Amino acid sequence: MKNIKSLLSIFLFIIIGFGSLDEFENLDQSPKVTSDSNPSVTISASKLYKEYNENEIAADEKYKGKIIEVTGVIRDIGNDIMDNAYITLVGNEYFGDIQCYFNEKSVVAKLSKGKRITVIGSCSGLMINVQINNCIVR
Repeated sequence: MKNIKSLLSIFLFIIIGFGSLDEFENLDQSPKVTSDSNPSVTISASKLYKEYNENEIAADEKYKGKIIEVTGVIRDIGNDIMDNAYITLVGNEYFGDIQCYFNEKSVVAKLSKGKRITVIGSCSGLMINVQINNCIVR
């Protein structure tokens, strides 16, 4: 029985891992964001998360694949399992954030938790958190 649980755990980890890898590969396919980019939407992190939480389909139609400007407070700073630098902006008081990925780690290294920040990036939808790729600090 213990071996079956171990095998199921490994299988589940592999499935989740491959699904996640597919999402990380999409980081490079997101629209290029530069300091000259004009966001199609300006929104707070909490409002963006609320819209995704209330209706993911409607939010995807509004934001997914578009360059958006998001303002919020940094909850976390780190590297994901593929060593991509990110910050999370508070989206909900308890859980659910806006996860912002950056191509330049040096930019993220200068940030600090609790700081209010505005980023521009390409929205790729909801995957536990709302994902924003190719971010730059405004």
